[in-house]
Amino acid sequence: MRKVALSIIGFLALAGVIGYLATSGGFGSQDEASPGSAQATRAVERAAGGLAPTVGDVAVAVPDEGGGASLTGIGDLPPIGPAVVKTASISIEVKKDGFESAFNAATFIAGKYGGYVESSSTAGTKTQSGELTVRLPSASFDQAMADLRGLGTVEGQTISGQDVTSEFVDLDARLRTWETQEVVLLRLMRQATTVEATLRVQRELQDVQFRIEQIKGQLRVLDNRTSLATIQVAIREPGAVRAELAAADDRPSLGEAWDRAVNGFLGVIYSIVVGLGYLVPITAVAVAAWFGYRRLRARPAVS
Repeated sequence: MRKVALSIIGFLALAGVIGYLATSGGFGSQDEASPGSAQATRAVERAAGGLAPTVGDVAVAVPDEGGGASLTGIGDLPPIGPAVVKTASISIEVKKDGFESAFNAATFIAGKYGGYVESSSTAGTKTQSGELTVRLPSASFDQAMADLRGLGTVEGQTISGQDVTSEFVDLDARLRTWETQEVVLLRLMRQATTVEATLRVQRELQDVQFRIEQIKGQLRVLDNRTSLATIQVAIREPGAVRAELAAADDRPSLGEAWDRAVNGFLGVIYSIVVGLGYLVPITAVAVAAWFGYRRLRARPAVS
């Protein structure tokens, strides 16, 4: 039993290696723009070239708007300008009894540039201190920082800008690829003539639409981070404890880690399944040849 289990594990591991080589260009496959778009493009081809011929009476060629048979034409992506996530933290000391006016002024600065105070807190009675997190349009980031510096004596500040243009381009390309597949599947759905065919296309369509909504959500989050800058402001009077503001960088996201873990798991399964497509027929031929060879050797010699 143990040998059987080890044999199965070894077989699947070999399938995974073969699948990885096949999908990463080792067997002559063409390179793709990005991992996400590569998987999506293969899904389009699967839906159009593999699913269509076997789904009821639906034909493989899906006519486009111009009467042709385009399945994967996506067109050129629109130009995308630099996208930068701007974050900053600033610590300010004000004159005694000047905390309340400075705190209110910081709030006013957020509203002045079309932003808002995301969170705030205050502490102390005789000597006061407080913190607030301001979100405002990135275009007004420099002006807002200049106004905040004018509230008192700057004890320290950090400013950072993270260029996420490549993330925008990658997500936009993946979105367009999945949307192309959605169009293909919707047309196949309309052309399906049996319940079985409809259900098969519907299952593919639900998965594609889920991925589209997932990418749109990521784009919305990224757009929010780039369109609105984040400034953490700490204000204190002389004698109050100085707040230690966090460095102005992005903290690791548990959600992002989970997404990467899921994508990694699915990637391994994908490679194993692809590898089995190569390995199973090869193994079947090898086993058949081995049995044939044994039968030939077992035949008695003709005298």
